[in-house]
Amino acid sequence: MHYADEIALRRLKMLVEQYVLARSRRYDFVSTELACQAIRQVVRSPIEDTELDHLLARSAVKQGLSVRFDRIGHLSAALPELIGEKSV
Repeated sequence: MHYADEIALRRLKMLVEQYVLARSRRYDFVSTELACQAIRQVVRSPIEDTELDHLLARSAVKQGLSVRFDRIGHLSAALPELIGEKSV
């Protein structure tokens, strides 16, 4: 990964954390579809949608929020990794 990509990924992670924190003040869940739309308006993501869903889910769980995987195509791709993380 190039230095510019590392910076872009770091910015994306910070933006995800800020989004989840702001969301936690008013709601008890995070929608992956709405979050991705909002984040992609601010910054061009260096990662794919599924990876962004995972970042959002990890951050939301740390804040005690539930996650709604509302993009139909990404639900099946997201579940195996999230289930695997619980058992670790």
